[in-house]
Amino acid sequence: MDDEPVSLTVLKQLISKLPHCHARGFTQASAALAWCQPNDPDVVIVDYMMPELNGIEFTRRLCALQGRADTPLLMISASDDATLRTNALQHGVNDFMNKPVDFIELQARVRDMISLRSDQIRMTGQALTLAKVAASSTTEMPQDRILNINVTRARLAGDDALLAEVAAVFRRTAPQLLASIRMALSSNCLERAYAEAHSLKGAVGAFEAPEVLNAVISLERNTKTFNSPAALAAFSSVESLVERLLNELANIASTTD
Repeated sequence: MDDEPVSLTVLKQLISKLPHCHARGFTQASAALAWCQPNDPDVVIVDYMMPELNGIEFTRRLCALQGRADTPLLMISASDDATLRTNALQHGVNDFMNKPVDFIELQARVRDMISLRSDQIRMTGQALTLAKVAASSTTEMPQDRILNINVTRARLAGDDALLAEVAAVFRRTAPQLLASIRMALSSNCLERAYAEAHSLKGAVGAFEAPEVLNAVISLERNTKTFNSPAALAAFSSVESLVERLLNELANIASTTD
């Protein structure tokens, strides 16, 4: 569950690549809870920062559903607050990952959680097939490029079709996020700018583009602290860097446009 389209696309496709796994994606916590009532998911992945309910409240409500208290749950968050992690674990979260997510590690974590679920179900005579994930080696990127395509492809388990799909989604959504941030900053609505910058950070995190990611993190930090001059300066850098990233993704995404 993630309200950011790029992140949700990546999560769904990578989990679906694991043997005998089918992923369902939700952008709203209420829809995810409604689906979980008649269904029995083996693993639930939830982003902490959601528009309706945050990840901890979602977890609390999921665990309250009949028969769902033992459902393995992985929470993903862009926050590095140790208190958040502790609070999440106290409310029923089994595992925790920070954004930007390493997708090879994500598959490995889900594999472990499926193993946990398998142990639970085995007591009732059922079984699950565990997934095995192999990490890919990485190479250096050319100095004149902002995207390390080799590392990005490796993080997506070497799946070029998924890479093309994620690139296409990013090219559709990133300009909209930039426009929303620009409008929010022009009206000095820094809370709105922060929310959109957070979404942009999640989208950029799907790729190995550290210069872009660091710029977006700076923008997010300055909007969160209501530092308007610094936020405007950071946005200027973000616009330029995201435009470069979009240009480099154009050839990749063209296969699915």
